Amino acid sequence: MTTITHETLSSAEWAARAPVLRDEGWILLDLHGVDRLGLTEEDERGRFEIVCQLLKRADKSRMTVHVAAEGNPPAIASVTRVWGTAGFAERETYDMYGIVFEGHDDLSRILMPDEWEGYPLRKDYDVGKIAIDFKPQPFLQIETPGQAPTIGESEVGTDELGQIKQDDADE
Repeated sequence: MTTITHETLSSAEWAARAPVLRDEGWILLDLHGVDRLGLTEEDERGRFEIVCQLLKRADKSRMTVHVAAEGNPPAIASVTRVWGTAGFAERETYDMYGIVFEGHDDLSRILMPDEWEGYPLRKDYDVGKIAIDFKPQPFLQIETPGQAPTIGESEVGTDELGQIKQDDADE
């Protein structure tokens, strides 16, 4: 029987609960960050959190765990020693949101260059910080049946099956 459960934990509770969940047969499917800035339900949990998706294969149960990131910078206990698959997800969350995972062996940028300043997925990140120079692309005129912008512009005749007529192909 498939069941779906939800839990909300502090960072300290997460550090203690994760090994118990693993021992019960839960595996980590996904871990990602959330910036709660501007949400109407923002409460004492603070601005940042992570959301983890867990699966128990034995009975196909699923669990969603919300973990509050406390402090400045926001920090959460790393679970890479519990689930090795958390390594890259924690690095990506650090890189995009600035959430520090305490105890992570290699907490470094994974998507952005090392010299990058800021965290692009934060809601208050300076949008438009990098000027993008858009260049017009040339219009491609394709001279094959069915590809011209208007009927007859390709100047190639086709038969009832859409094949090029032999007399037009020989010219």
